[in-house]
Amino acid sequence: MSIKSVLVYSISAAALAAGGTAVAQETEEEARQATVVVTGSFIAGTPEDAALPVDVLTAGDLKLEGSPSITDLVRNLGVSSGIDGETNQFASNGLEGTSNINLRGLGAARTLVLINGKRQVYSPFAIGEQAQLFVDTNQIPAAAIGRIEVLKDGAAALYGSDAIAGVVNFITRTDLEGLELSGSFETFEGTDGEYDLSAAYGWQSDKMSFLASAGYQYRNEVPLLEKDWAVLPFTENPVGGWSGIGNPGTFVPASNVAAAQAGTGLANFLGNQFIAGFADPGCTDLGAFQSDFGFGTSLCRFQFTQFDNLVEEEERYQLYSEFNYEFDSGMELHIEGLFANTDVPAWKTSPSYPPQQVLGQVDAEGNLIAGPIVPVDHPGLRATLANNPAFAAAVGGVDADGNANQELIFIGRSFGFSGFPGTGFGPQEGRREHTTYRISGDLSGKFNNGIDWTTSVVWAQSEADERTNDSFINGFANALQGFGVCSDANSGAIPAGAVAGEGGCEYYNPFSNSIAANAITGEANPNFDPALANSVELANWLTGETGTTVTNDLFVFDAIFSGESPLTAPGGNVGWAAGVQLRQEGREVDPVDLDDLTVNPGPEGNGPFSFLAGTTPFDDDRDIYAIFAEFQIPLYDNVDVQAAVRYEDYGGAIGSTLDPKLAAKWQVTDVFALRGNAQTSFRGPTLNQLSGVATTLQFVAPTGAFKAVDQFGNPDLEPETAFSYNVGAIYERGGFRGTIDYWSFDFEDLIIVESQEQIVGAALAAIGGGATDSPILSRITFQDPVNPSGAGIERIQTRVVNGPGVETSGLDVRGDYTLSELAFGELAFGGEVTYVFEYNTSPYEIDGVAVGGEDIVGQFNRSNPFRSQPQWKANLYANLATGPHNFRAVVRHIDSYDDERGDLTGDENSEIDSQTTLDLFYNVELPYEFDLGLSVVNVFDEDPPFAQFDLNYDPYTHNPFGRTFKVAVTKRFEGLGN
Repeated sequence: MSIKSVLVYSISAAALAAGGTAVAQETEEEARQATVVVTGSFIAGTPEDAALPVDVLTAGDLKLEGSPSITDLVRNLGVSSGIDGETNQFASNGLEGTSNINLRGLGAARTLVLINGKRQVYSPFAIGEQAQLFVDTNQIPAAAIGRIEVLKDGAAALYGSDAIAGVVNFITRTDLEGLELSGSFETFEGTDGEYDLSAAYGWQSDKMSFLASAGYQYRNEVPLLEKDWAVLPFTENPVGGWSGIGNPGTFVPASNVAAAQAGTGLANFLGNQFIAGFADPGCTDLGAFQSDFGFGTSLCRFQFTQFDNLVEEEERYQLYSEFNYEFDSGMELHIEGLFANTDVPAWKTSPSYPPQQVLGQVDAEGNLIAGPIVPVDHPGLRATLANNPAFAAAVGGVDADGNANQELIFIGRSFGFSGFPGTGFGPQEGRREHTTYRISGDLSGKFNNGIDWTTSVVWAQSEADERTNDSFINGFANALQGFGVCSDANSGAIPAGAVAGEGGCEYYNPFSNSIAANAITGEANPNFDPALANSVELANWLTGETGTTVTNDLFVFDAIFSGESPLTAPGGNVGWAAGVQLRQEGREVDPVDLDDLTVNPGPEGNGPFSFLAGTTPFDDDRDIYAIFAEFQIPLYDNVDVQAAVRYEDYGGAIGSTLDPKLAAKWQVTDVFALRGNAQTSFRGPTLNQLSGVATTLQFVAPTGAFKAVDQFGNPDLEPETAFSYNVGAIYERGGFRGTIDYWSFDFEDLIIVESQEQIVGAALAAIGGGATDSPILSRITFQDPVNPSGAGIERIQTRVVNGPGVETSGLDVRGDYTLSELAFGELAFGGEVTYVFEYNTSPYEIDGVAVGGEDIVGQFNRSNPFRSQPQWKANLYANLATGPHNFRAVVRHIDSYDDERGDLTGDENSEIDSQTTLDLFYNVELPYEFDLGLSVVNVFDEDPPFAQFDLNYDPYTHNPFGRTFKVAVTKRFEGLGN
């Protein structure tokens, strides 16, 4: 937008009476306790009465609803949807222990999170398939929070990039004098409980104040098997954690692979590639599911989610302190520091992962030359053939020495129903650790001419360390040939003179006769032969640790000036604020040596491991400059105007942006007011989106398995922009207060990661139409490039791009009614409803193929770059306060929505049902400054609605824990702060 356009836009809107806020007269003590930081303006006002749609949640409000975790609080907000907090490893790709905020379902990266009005550093790891960095709200110490302000509209004119969907401002306490100790215990079916302990100390005098808080949270792990809805049979949900690449596995004769590459053979599921395979004879004995396809062909399926957790063991520490001092000159100093650490020490996952390259390579004569090849004289194979004549005949027969007549390809993973040796034969374990440091300081004062000034500095750093295990590609191939342990698992080098299965060399046995029992049920395997079991030493040799340490840094300098101008409007003097900002962002990606592609590219250039791709080191930073101005114009006694504009410069190819904002409030009568605002907003690409390659693991439906999806950064990205507006009304009379707001966002150049589902769909359509030269096919690595098929997909390339436009609009309705002079106390009712009218996405192109272009409201959105979007959510409450007692009931409702992919389970129903739950809360003030809180969340123990997903529910929308009990105790020691 040109400067001329901005001026015309601003003057025209001001003439139409866009509005602002009024400042109430307060005593000094009232002012200290009242709102000081107002989200949405650098000129003080009253948030919920302002022109902007701001909701304020105080610590007291949250206490009445059981002091929920920030994750639960955010999920329950009507304006929030598509949350990646509490998601599992199948939905968020390594974000365990973190949480974020997603206003309007527009993406967590589009909600700006502030602490005391200042920016906070991004969490190191992005939301996997979206490449969106976000602020980890789990690092914010709840014990220090006095209130949370939620601005439900764009605010880039004041705050800059990321405030495109709104702002959430966590503001620390100003009311604490003395010591406050709190503790809570929470439990639900399947858990050993969750603990939350905190201490906060406040001290205040005429010139100084001090606040310190410490928090500790511990969560016990909750296996998925504790929830009967979380692990379902294949026949009830074939995408519910079931893989066609398991252990026991499936075996394909070498001749069938050769026939497939020649374009002949038996068509079946493995199929679309014309490869006939045969399930391990012990498949069903060990609890796997065998799919039969005719012609004697079959596939052994493995359910990996039986080894996973719904909740990981999690331990978190948080420390926060702030100091405030007023000098005799009137200058004020504010210093704050934050430290937080989240440790997930035993992240549970499948005993092993499937290989990306499922089948081996075959030469021109049909001979297998590489891959998971089982030699004809393999001990496990010989025993299997001897004990299972039908299987022996199916795979090509046996020679006079008891060996197979041909080699077999093993379609499977190294460990499955056996569990992982050395861990009690259960899941493999990885770990995650997140650490955040933050120091912030403000110095403020007033010039002799009455102008207020504030300078501030923020330095913050967030570091995350993730470790996971995977099988070596070369080691796995060597071990099948009998050179396990004695060879180099990484490089594949075999010592000269080594003999298969002898002299310290071991065979890896992929057959079910190596498994003693089902690791989940403990049921013994009748076909087990101890002499053929895989050793713990072999398992540890075959498996290596992958991992990356990622560090994000943030430095922000702000200088803000404000005051009253000599200009007057009919309603009074014009207030103003102006400021500058320098922001420095840095990001470093440091993989372990085994994972470093510059050191260890592996046999295919994607690293040495069979499932998890390697990482390229990255270290970059940038400077961002901004200036802004804001005006509060009391146009009339009952009409206030806010006008703001911000210029922000990223430099380089990204360039700069200029964004105006106008807002208005018209107090029509004493009880009724109208408000509205309009603005442009923007979000610049983050460092991880501009360069480098990140790899996520996503379920690729045609393969029946998770596959590597490589995300390529894009240095040519432009900032995404949005025009948004809000028109609303406020009605207050007696004990009633109600607001209604219509909101609208119109996005352009949305920064997204191309959807692998859309790429796969377009590629398969091209194959089906005979367009084998379509550029879209270059995005996919096929097992057989000559005869590409959906089942043969090995990995997919996606790019971060400026993608579709989005138009979304809806309605927020909120009301509260209080009867305060009743004989028995105070009774209040209220609630909020958010209804989304539309969420229209425009088509965009991937390599010349048009994709997308639909209204995605009321959808699960697993086939596009967006998150779940129920059409409406509602929260209704009733509250009774009588003496020291407070009783509260909350009804929460989430609308039903469709899985746009259609029915995948065979029951001809793709709808995700609505959910209505009831929560009850009781708080009482006891003698000796004790408070007691009791909560029952989801009183009727409603399960999350079924969804066609790995854990059979939508983790972005629904709470999976069922009926939850919580007890909280607080003890105050007042007077210690004097």
